[in-house]
Amino acid sequence: MRADNSSHLAEAAHRRRLDCIERVHAVLAALERDGGAVTIAGVAARAGVSRTFLYDDAQAPLLTRLRDLVNKQPATGRPALPDQQRITTKSHETVVRALRDANRKLHEENERLRNELALALGQLRDLRRGFPVGR
Repeated sequence: MRADNSSHLAEAAHRRRLDCIERVHAVLAALERDGGAVTIAGVAARAGVSRTFLYDDAQAPLLTRLRDLVNKQPATGRPALPDQQRITTKSHETVVRALRDANRKLHEENERLRNELALALGQLRDLRRGFPVGR
């Protein structure tokens, strides 16, 4: 009669599963840190696991983490920036404030130039009609 090796097979399968989970976590951590396109197929390929493995109910936390990363990506289709490269709210507000100030100054300058142009065109009209130009 043969020895029952099923416990060894189950243990090997369990180790393989843990190794796959560890590889997927490493890929997800790299994507969070370095940025890049996040897709289920891409993560599966980089981790060396099947997409079926990721969709398995036993890996629900992995799939949830992966989908959270996918949802962080901008709608433009470009990969999301890593967290440490994203602009902070305070920095964003500072940039917006500076842009609004620059926009206001440009608007004021345009208004001043429009008034100068209107004055110059009025003087040109008066010269063409033979009226003395008032200074």
